[in-house]
Amino acid sequence: MKCPHCCTENDVSATKCSVCEQALNPQRPKSVRYMSFYAEYFAFRELVTPQLIKVIYFVGAGFITAAGLLSILSPDALEEYAVGPIFTRLGGIAALVVGNLVWRLMCEGAILLFSLHDLLVSIDTRTALLVQQGKRPEP
Repeated sequence: MKCPHCCTENDVSATKCSVCEQALNPQRPKSVRYMSFYAEYFAFRELVTPQLIKVIYFVGAGFITAAGLLSILSPDALEEYAVGPIFTRLGGIAALVVGNLVWRLMCEGAILLFSLHDLLVSIDTRTALLVQQGKRPEP
């Protein structure tokens, strides 16, 4: 990083100039922002799906929990399955534990796919900044 006071080239991690002891302000990459919400929406810079998946997760977890509790608390309501109340209660416990865990893993996998987009945009921004500064990006 170049000192703005004496134009001495310093290390990137330096906070003061090695010659004149002037404080160095590191350049921060400027994020690309569009003028309006609609421009960001139609350019797919701001993703809506991760927030939607979170809402869907809470709704699904509520249904799985309610079904598990219904099986545990009132096995008589499920008489058409012709299994004993013990198996119905065990199925309810399995739905509470395993069902919610599997549902969580599925939703996390979907969010992971969309978080890769944010990571790639971040890498692209950093690489563009390094190229602009004349440095070669390391693999």
